[in-house]
Amino acid sequence: MAYRISRNIEASVIDFLKDELELSWTNVNIIKGFSKVYELTLPTICVRAENTTYDKVEVGSNSFTRTVQVFIDLFTENDGQRLDLKDTIIESLKDGLPYYEYTILKQGRTSIIESKEQNGRIRIIKIDDTALNFGTEKEKLDVRDRFRHLLTLSITIGRVE
Repeated sequence: MAYRISRNIEASVIDFLKDELELSWTNVNIIKGFSKVYELTLPTICVRAENTTYDKVEVGSNSFTRTVQVFIDLFTENDGQRLDLKDTIIESLKDGLPYYEYTILKQGRTSIIESKEQNGRIRIIKIDDTALNFGTEKEKLDVRDRFRHLLTLSITIGRVE
């Protein structure tokens, strides 16, 4: 069984961030979705591919190109760590990243990545860089929500579908 495009994008971004951050950071958790964010130690990064726009390639054709919004949520220990981590990630992403197609092996209710094969590149079209402010004193927030940051990427794999 293989992942479809959206899951391949998420997994490719996660793998890329793990490899890039391993060079200059230690003990950064990188996960898909919010499912375990509040169980893990900080810093934690959450990756989600959420909104997709499909644009027609040409009039009269049923072919589209896809632009995906990828959200990278940063949960950090303090403002300094938040700023340094987001700058590291942005610098790493500027040139794009490999797009992998993943084959998975289903074992009960879980899936294990059996293999991955590079099949193109993810191109970064735009990055929005937003510090999250909940309008509440930081001391009143959960420790994971005090120093949050959101990077919103608009990306494409440049394929006609």
